[in-house]
Amino acid sequence: MEEKYTKTDIPEAVDRLGINEDIIKSIIKKVLDGNELDLAEKAFQEGDLAESKLHIHTIKGAGKNLGLTGLAQLALDIETKIIEDSFLDMELLKQMRTIWEELKSEFC
Repeated sequence: MEEKYTKTDIPEAVDRLGINEDIIKSIIKKVLDGNELDLAEKAFQEGDLAESKLHIHTIKGAGKNLGLTGLAQLALDIETKIIEDSFLDMELLKQMRTIWEELKSEFC
């Protein structure tokens, strides 16, 4: 797994959003406890790339805003692949699931 996908920058999110770290971590927990990735995977398995892209885009935005820079970068890479190639390799979603679970063990 590429190192760039595992990076976080919570202090940058604290500075940018102007809220304390505990609040950001509680929001991260809610995101990771949510079902966006499950929905993206389900849509992909059903062959609905547009729906999968929608959920990946949501993950990208949450990651960028909350300092989960690696997750956001992977979501961007997946989203770009869908847009440019009209294709999504399941390996990218597997990478996202692995990172998602690692982040859950850190923040939840």
